[in-house]
Amino acid sequence: MRIIKNITNLIKYTYQDNLYRNGIHLMLTNIVTGLFGFVFLMIATRLYSSQDVGMYSALFSVISLIVLFSVGGFSNTIIRLVPTASQPDRNKLIFSSFVIMCFTVMIVSLIFVFFIDVFSPKLIFLKDLFYGFIFILFTVFAGIYTLFNGVFMAFRKTQYILINNIITNIGKIFLLPSFVSLLYIGIFYSAGIATFLGVVICLFLLYEAKLIKNFKLSMNFDIIKKNFKYILTNYFSSIASQLFGLLLPILILNILFAEITAYFFIAWTIFSIITQMTMSIIMSFFVEGSYKEDEIKKNRNKGLKAALIIATISVIGVFLFGKFLLSLFGEEYLNSLNLLYVFAISIYFFVVNKIYLVELLIKKKMKETIIFNFLITIPTIIFGTLLMFYFGLMGVGYGWLIGQLIGIIWILARLKLS
Repeated sequence: MRIIKNITNLIKYTYQDNLYRNGIHLMLTNIVTGLFGFVFLMIATRLYSSQDVGMYSALFSVISLIVLFSVGGFSNTIIRLVPTASQPDRNKLIFSSFVIMCFTVMIVSLIFVFFIDVFSPKLIFLKDLFYGFIFILFTVFAGIYTLFNGVFMAFRKTQYILINNIITNIGKIFLLPSFVSLLYIGIFYSAGIATFLGVVICLFLLYEAKLIKNFKLSMNFDIIKKNFKYILTNYFSSIASQLFGLLLPILILNILFAEITAYFFIAWTIFSIITQMTMSIIMSFFVEGSYKEDEIKKNRNKGLKAALIIATISVIGVFLFGKFLLSLFGEEYLNSLNLLYVFAISIYFFVVNKIYLVELLIKKKMKETIIFNFLITIPTIIFGTLLMFYFGLMGVGYGWLIGQLIGIIWILARLKLS
């Protein structure tokens, strides 16, 4: 009875703590998203060829890149500034962010489609007017969906992200068999239509929860000008943080083969489940640090411990069950097993780097935020690309590991100097 009581008290304490509660919601979201994404890809690899999966992964990466370059730092800016902003300023910041994001997504998408033969010749089919239009439309939906997640996090309503992701991912899976005859376009349609469904659900949840009063989509240049420096820093920071995982499928597709792109994409997807689980706690630290700046150190230590525990459990899981997980996609996907091991080992460096980065964002140390991000990202992409020519797919993993180690060296040097 005493053990049960202690466990009950622990659960009660954990759920009463904002950092842990929001972290748990985000973690459940990422676990559910990861599991559904895993099932989605597993079904896709059974219904479609590895070439189709490879082409889809490149398309997915292109959309994610465009969203990244368009949404940029708005998500993190909303998370950081909404907690301390007045109601009118909250509305202005959120609505202005959506307007700028939608406009930018359309412009960047149009540029990409127009110069597709330069950016990625193997996606030349997007030159077709119909496919080009669908591509731009789905990319806009993806941008809106991403920004809504930032809004829900800022208001500590992370349970809405969980609800929305469950429904959206179920939609993706159920749609997948419907478009088999369209090959890789079929996978693309399944994901795009489900994302549109997710946007509709986000609007409904936002309205029902009354998080924003006086709903009026408008552009306010004053609020953007006031926070421009922070937005710009977050823009470059977000690009640097996510560029590797999104750019590599496109590079692999054009340097190696579509099949190799699929192998990378599956390994990276499994690893992303691990990173997203640890990022759940880290992003919760970001939210709580924004609400309580005087408790940064306390929340940082809590977040770091929790993230490292999750990382350790995940690494053990990868080494015990990694081969089995990859075999679920088909025997050929075992070609990415060693790459998955390298990614898994790097999670400890990844966690420390992200905790340090989030602390910089909370303290608004803009200059070091940009330097630190690109100090990791640029060497990662350069080494990953160069080593790909010598070690094939494994070169990508070595490049990633080198980049994370450079980040650790920077942190140690900064701690020694301080």
